[in-house]
Amino acid sequence: MGDSLRQINWARDLPLRYALVEEEWDGEQTLWARFADLEGLFAEGPPAKETLTIIGCKPAGRLRKAVERCSLSPVPLGDLELVVENAAAGTQDEWPDDHWWSLADVLVVDARAGADDDALVDVVVEAVVYDGPAACEPAAADVRVFNGVSGDPIGRARRVEGLYRKRPDPDPLHLIGCEPSPPLLSRLVRPRHGGDGSPVELWALDRAGRPILVQEKLELRIDECRPSALGGTLIDITLQHGSDNRRPPGARSVWDAWYEGRPRERNGWARFPADGRHEWLRFTEPHMGPEAPGTVCRLDGRYVTDVPGLMCALGEAIAGPGYHFNQCWAVLRGCPCGGNLLRAPFTLVWHDADVAREALASISVDSAGELTYYESVVRFLQGLGVTVLPR
Repeated sequence: MGDSLRQINWARDLPLRYALVEEEWDGEQTLWARFADLEGLFAEGPPAKETLTIIGCKPAGRLRKAVERCSLSPVPLGDLELVVENAAAGTQDEWPDDHWWSLADVLVVDARAGADDDALVDVVVEAVVYDGPAACEPAAADVRVFNGVSGDPIGRARRVEGLYRKRPDPDPLHLIGCEPSPPLLSRLVRPRHGGDGSPVELWALDRAGRPILVQEKLELRIDECRPSALGGTLIDITLQHGSDNRRPPGARSVWDAWYEGRPRERNGWARFPADGRHEWLRFTEPHMGPEAPGTVCRLDGRYVTDVPGLMCALGEAIAGPGYHFNQCWAVLRGCPCGGNLLRAPFTLVWHDADVAREALASISVDSAGELTYYESVVRFLQGLGVTVLPR
């Protein structure tokens, strides 16, 4: 099966929920398997945090403010990016071997004078570590701390203790009630070809068989194959390496909601906690905003109690249920792009704006640490040409 797969079905009484699809560089798509359920993608609890120490740090902006305040109580910073430059590699004509790391849900818990230079500080943080390279720590490093993806630099350091270490492999992924297509059947009957790690995409389907979400690529390394617990001619397959990005506990109910089809009413996301609302956004389609100049959009702010809720409500305000406003929100963190151009200026009437103003008062991603998240969003929208009218 090739070309574009717009709908996937099967002639069985069981609901079809997922598919494995391979996509070539030219866009041709091949169905490898369809299956009823899976285990191992959704986490049972929040991701484990690690303790890191940023050694010999010269903090700036919001990181400096966090260092100054952490003696009173831990200070949340959200997402940060680290770039570890190999100071011993490269020449003037050669790029150094940089290592990029993503830290999520960062909490500054302690800061003390540097052991070698009391003008610098050692900053202790707790964070979820993502996207690190499979590499050794450089013997001589220069670490730059950024205010999230594409954000401003907010610190420089000599090294990060605890960053380079062996982390557990992803849990296996179990495909339940699987109907393999010919390419996968070929791998199953020829064991010597069964573990070549072919990259495939995990697709979530709605009740009509339409793709509603594409999860990241998985390696098709088959660990076990057995008759399915669901009976018939179906099989259950275990992949050696599951997802590197397991979904949060609140995600499963969101996937179930979207399985019933795209939302037709507003605020379908409002019943979910913050991690579920964040997952909801992954299903929504991007929208660039109104085309007609002077359009009035109305934001229902009653349920905007966190950042994902704001993004959900804003998308519905400009385009209706099932959309998000396609903007470079990294501008709030210092990205110099300035944001995506509007198709036309419009007016945003923000009803119950006080709900967000109060709920987001303690959240800031402003590089200088001066603006609340609510204030940053309003200023950003106004800079794009949106007339924001809080009500």
